[in-house]
Amino acid sequence: MRRLVIPGRQALRLAVLAWLALFGPVSMAPAQAQGADDLQQSIARCDGGDRAACLAVGLVLSDVDNSAYDAFLSLRFLQQACAANEAKACGRLALIFYAGEGDVERDLPSAGNFAMRACSGQDRDGCEVAEAVFAEPGSPQFDAEKALGYRKTNCAYGNRRSCIDLARILYALDDALPAEQIALNACDPGDPASADICAFGNRLQSLRHQAEAEREAAIQAARNAQAREDAAFDHYMARRDYDGALYYSLYHMRSKSHAERAIMAAARAGALGSIFKDHFYVLEYWFPSGPVAQIAASQIAQVRQSNDCGIFNCTNTPGASEARWRAAGGGRSSSSYSGSGSSYTPRPMPSSADIARQTRDKYRFNNCTGSRRLPSSHPVCQ
Repeated sequence: MRRLVIPGRQALRLAVLAWLALFGPVSMAPAQAQGADDLQQSIARCDGGDRAACLAVGLVLSDVDNSAYDAFLSLRFLQQACAANEAKACGRLALIFYAGEGDVERDLPSAGNFAMRACSGQDRDGCEVAEAVFAEPGSPQFDAEKALGYRKTNCAYGNRRSCIDLARILYALDDALPAEQIALNACDPGDPASADICAFGNRLQSLRHQAEAEREAAIQAARNAQAREDAAFDHYMARRDYDGALYYSLYHMRSKSHAERAIMAAARAGALGSIFKDHFYVLEYWFPSGPVAQIAASQIAQVRQSNDCGIFNCTNTPGASEARWRAAGGGRSSSSYSGSGSSYTPRPMPSSADIARQTRDKYRFNNCTGSRRLPSSHPVCQ
């Protein structure tokens, strides 16, 4: 506890306290007593070890409305009672040190210590002082977490001011629903003093209802969009347009489940030949294992065996036009042009087989040895 500043009148009281400690109670003027005899008897019982009597004396001497009020003198009796776990005495000490009553200087560390002891004994004065001490900005005792905890306690006790502060803090922490509930529970529509907390609670409730309505509208819009997509997919499937259904699944819906339905239906109908060949490479990437992966691997293997061009169209690869020209007889022409003095030699172009081989090797490197997406037993890797 910080040392108190003691003026001359306080030095006299210290002498009185020392006398009481050594020789027992002293006589008190009638103006200082609740009934001098009763007060002296309580002091005597306190000195005899009756901590309840100490509490009674301390409460009388610290009561500003009592003619015997003396905050400084009350400290001795209140501290004895508080040491005996009388929570109310600890709470009264917390109030005195927090306010700096009478000749007692304001002492926030002492107020905080007594307040915590009092609140642990469910004394409401102590809980309120604890909230005030730890919530005071700029104070060395400031502790936001402790202040929040004592606010919750005081709000549960029915302290409207604590409920208002607690609701606003929780709202600032994005905990809107508890803030709304606290505000509305503390609201008394018939009490003008509740206007502030009622307005805050009603505002939070209105914002919540608006957010819930917007969220429900968004969910319904998503459901409607999904229903439209399902209807379009079902239309393709009803027409047995498996390629259209697969294309819609892959590039519009981006749905693995719908893509699987389309390709499995095509397999059962023996219509895999109607599927655009490049779709199988996408399926192979989307489905690393399972029946769809097996179908994709089989179709890719057939494409490779038929033209060895991988995902490319062989008729459009470099050298393909020259091959077609030669196949049409262009290569049998005996005429040739040779410019006089010209040393230009055409750069040899790779054949379609070379291009296909390079493409196959690149595909195998990326999918079989590079990222290891496919097992070595996969047909593409053979």
